[in-house]
Amino acid sequence: MEYAEHVDAVERETSAFARALMRADADAQVPTCPDWTVRDLAKHVGGVQGFWAHVLAEGTGRPKPAFDAEPGPAAGLWVVQIGGLLVNELKAATGDTTVWTWDPSDQSAAFVARRMAHETAVHRFDAQLAIGKPEPIEAALAADGIEEIFAMCAAAPDRMGRGEGQTLHLHSAEGNEWLIAMNPDGLEVRREHAKGDLALRGAVSDLELLLYARPPIGDVERLGDEPVLDAWYHVFKFG
Repeated sequence: MEYAEHVDAVERETSAFARALMRADADAQVPTCPDWTVRDLAKHVGGVQGFWAHVLAEGTGRPKPAFDAEPGPAAGLWVVQIGGLLVNELKAATGDTTVWTWDPSDQSAAFVARRMAHETAVHRFDAQLAIGKPEPIEAALAADGIEEIFAMCAAAPDRMGRGEGQTLHLHSAEGNEWLIAMNPDGLEVRREHAKGDLALRGAVSDLELLLYARPPIGDVERLGDEPVLDAWYHVFKFG
């Protein structure tokens, strides 16, 4: 996906997230984030978006946008405000604008746009699940989200677990395929049709959701050794 597509996704997913917040009970527990209420989820997403808006402003030399640190009684409107500030800063930058990130190999606004597109999409799903109306992640965004997981594992190896050689094959209904080897020294990813210890077949949105330990919306066929998915959750410890 291109920079502008990630920026559009941030804007689109933020709006959907905010709509779910407006319909939810702020004190309700989020099923996929059991330690959080809906208000906690809103505060997390708004706080992360505000943080990156400030990082972008530093990179472009623009004044840091001001926003309230707490969501208050109208969490949805608070998220709309902060999401709008983030999108403004993304649009004031270009993909190759140099900014700080936690990935030493990618110090660019493109990293921020991609990270915020996927962070917001997954938590939008969480918020919608809390009101009982989850919607899939758009296919191109979900496929890119799976690729971003591999990039995050490579960028922050100290935050991830290690496997023992288990292999996981992902086969999406849209035609994407990945073979993931969870090795003691990190992930090895091949984008091809190959046999894994466990194969998952379904919509690419559902495959991304499963990798993030979220329940799929549609059916996902599972062939092989089920504990391999538990090994994946030991390896990927993010979000």
